[in-house]
Amino acid sequence: MTSHRIERANSFILQELTLALRNQARDPRVEPLTLTEVRLTADRRMARVFVACYSGDEALEEGLVALEAAKGFLRSHLAQHLHWRFTPDIEFRADHSWEQGARIEALLEQIAEGHGDGESDQVDKESDDTDDDLA
Repeated sequence: MTSHRIERANSFILQELTLALRNQARDPRVEPLTLTEVRLTADRRMARVFVACYSGDEALEEGLVALEAAKGFLRSHLAQHLHWRFTPDIEFRADHSWEQGARIEALLEQIAEGHGDGESDQVDKESDDTDDDLA
């Protein structure tokens, strides 16, 4: 399968799993979860589903347990909608990329604040030095 077809399949699986969780799942532990990405292997036998939770690590861990319990339901839902000869196994993984992005953003803000202050101090110091030389 070409990479374009795999990308389309990834997108379709993500959409179907999201809809199934929002509309049919009854477990309240999955409510704070967000499915962020699906990576289907080249042979279409495994779908790695990345899951984020913005409510904290404890809610994420509980949600992953709930997803594991609902794996059979989700796989049968996919089988009804994929119409493939076989349905891929589903593997859920925690997605912490948004936390890394927030940390990088905070560091960039600190650098911008620190650099702005240090630069103006350096310019002021240099201008004081040149004033002394002129006198």
